Amino acid sequence: MGDRAEIQEIKQLLCDRLEDVCRWLLPDGRRTGRTWNSINPKLDGPNKTPELHVYFTGAVGSWKDFRSGDKSDILGLIEYLHDTDFKGALALAKDFLGLQRMSADDRRRNQARAVQEREKKDEAAKRREDAKRRDAEQLFLSGAAWGSGTPAEIHARRFDMETRRIDLDAIQHLDTSTFRYLPDCEYWTLADWQRDPAKGRFLKVKEGPRFPAIVSAMRWINGQFADHHVTFLDPVTPDKARLPATKNGKPRSPRLMRCPNKGAVMRISHGPEGKPPELSTEPQPLILAEGRETALSLAEAIPQARVWACGSINGIAAAPVNFPFVSLVIVAGENDWEKPEAQRQLQSALQTLEETGKPLELMLSHVGSDFNDLR
Repeated sequence: MGDRAEIQEIKQLLCDRLEDVCRWLLPDGRRTGRTWNSINPKLDGPNKTPELHVYFTGAVGSWKDFRSGDKSDILGLIEYLHDTDFKGALALAKDFLGLQRMSADDRRRNQARAVQEREKKDEAAKRREDAKRRDAEQLFLSGAAWGSGTPAEIHARRFDMETRRIDLDAIQHLDTSTFRYLPDCEYWTLADWQRDPAKGRFLKVKEGPRFPAIVSAMRWINGQFADHHVTFLDPVTPDKARLPATKNGKPRSPRLMRCPNKGAVMRISHGPEGKPPELSTEPQPLILAEGRETALSLAEAIPQARVWACGSINGIAAAPVNFPFVSLVIVAGENDWEKPEAQRQLQSALQTLEETGKPLELMLSHVGSDFNDLR
């Protein structure tokens, strides 16, 4: 099977060539900043969201499927995806790395080259991630600010008030800096792209459809912009945008996020203290919700708590709660999380939050899908 030193060497060589390893094991995925994101080829269909993440930073080569809960290291990923044991995974890794044909000197030279190549790829990935985040922030800042009275804001406020029955003016300590309003925003995932052989990259040949939009900032705990959360609206009625179904006939979400945003949240309200997290000192309850409208409804109904929207169940798990200004964490669950994969994600999120040591509660609406349906 190989001694401990050889196993560590193989793991290191795999991590040094991690992007190549991911292309080998998870060819349907792609690198997004610090992670390789893919569907799980053993469990997921082609239209599932990519919830299997392999990490390029921290514990390099570690991975987790946020849908199934499976996780391990890089050799464990080979073992998992190839339905083999540890000995079989080692053999596959050696074959991939070409170790059977290498002398000790060849291994050292190969490892040095791999380290240099990994550093170049990491730098290129960081540049791409930074550029994407700058574009996301520019889109957010191009929107009309809260209180501007523009037609885009008026239309969005009609959606909140008439369709979702939320009076944002009634929310105490609402973080108005979270929201911007655009009259015309591209639904970018429906754009058409073609590969340009001369330039070696994809070029956009046709824009996606455009809609009015509510653009909400997602921020890290220090207030720094991380991503935007875009809610696309129908251009005429105060409702969500009507979008074409996916290829398998499923409804397409009227909400999009663009950048890696682990640990970032939409700050909805600041609770009784009325201050953003970076200035807060008083311990108060914190409510974590998945969606923007659910969080707004809770912020209006429960002024005694700070409220954040996290964008997804995995976002709830990654919310930064281990700070003195948080006395209690309340997860606002949704009744449409009854599917097994959603339940696994929820239990994983609750376990992660519980490990912070903060008191934790799960709160569910007794009517409808979520707390907005109580209105």
